[in-house]
Amino acid sequence: MKRSRPVGFTLIELLVVISIIGILIALLLPAVQAVREAARSAQCRNNLKQIGVALHSYHEAHGVLPFGCGPDRDRGTSSLGTPGDQRYSAHSQFLPFLEERGVHDLIDFKVAPFHPYANAATGIEEVYRRPRELVVNGNAAAATISVFLCPSDSDRLKSPWGHTNYRTCNGSTWSGRAGNGMFGQNSSTRFAAVHDGLSQTAMVSERVKGTWNHGVTDPLSDLYYLGGGWTEESFVRKCASLTPRSVQTMWEDICSGQTWLEGNMNWTRYNHVLPPNRIACKTNLTWDGVAMPASSRHPGGVNLLLGDGSARFVNEKVDEQTWRALGSIAGRELPGDF
Repeated sequence: MKRSRPVGFTLIELLVVISIIGILIALLLPAVQAVREAARSAQCRNNLKQIGVALHSYHEAHGVLPFGCGPDRDRGTSSLGTPGDQRYSAHSQFLPFLEERGVHDLIDFKVAPFHPYANAATGIEEVYRRPRELVVNGNAAAATISVFLCPSDSDRLKSPWGHTNYRTCNGSTWSGRAGNGMFGQNSSTRFAAVHDGLSQTAMVSERVKGTWNHGVTDPLSDLYYLGGGWTEESFVRKCASLTPRSVQTMWEDICSGQTWLEGNMNWTRYNHVLPPNRIACKTNLTWDGVAMPASSRHPGGVNLLLGDGSARFVNEKVDEQTWRALGSIAGRELPGDF
């Protein structure tokens, strides 16, 4: 009788199968990641649309949009803030229209957002360990508002406050105060004053959250200091010339988006001085000279909420004049395709 040979794979056959599986996985992973990112980007736009509905509801209720930043006591020279300043963000004001009235009602708007401290960046470890006890608005400030967070961005911030990726538009100039956008400092913009048209004017966009680590260079989130005297034109030109390599020895601000409660330019506002995903800069003065571009982890651009409530993806290679025109409410510019 003939003996039957055992059935099985040879070593070569097994290696071939493993190689084919590896190739298939390598081909499929980018596609899977692309699908996941598309879903995250869609969720990000949905967050912006919810914010848009809330802002329109706020306008309907009050006749104006909330200011981008509340009043302070500064005059000719900007400061980091004093305990008497009321630099509240737009976010803090439209919370009730996001079904977050419970958080809104915890805020005492009669004092500074982080009273008795000048602002969220106290640098005091005890405050970070006991924020709800040592800060008047601590219970509100520590609340995480999910609609303020883009799912494509990681969160490396170590501040105890509720963080945010979404920022209101201050305008198209380097002024962090008298912005010509919908949300300047202590502004009260009506939709009727948006002469450029609501569908042609930026309302809210996104920016990557900070690293909380001076040892890490992240051009999408860091804010770099430019010392010296500048005109707006020379400042913008210098900022636009910076590269990820050239900024590695510069002093940077690493707390982007660390709180939704305060209207600081590096936390809750942005401008259209430079196109999306460019490096952010400021002069030695905190408020009076800043380029704070929108930025994101989405490949190739950012999501943008327009004044009419629509949200769309804008390529980072958008024409610079078109992008800048979108930032102002009454510049009479004619934005091109974007």
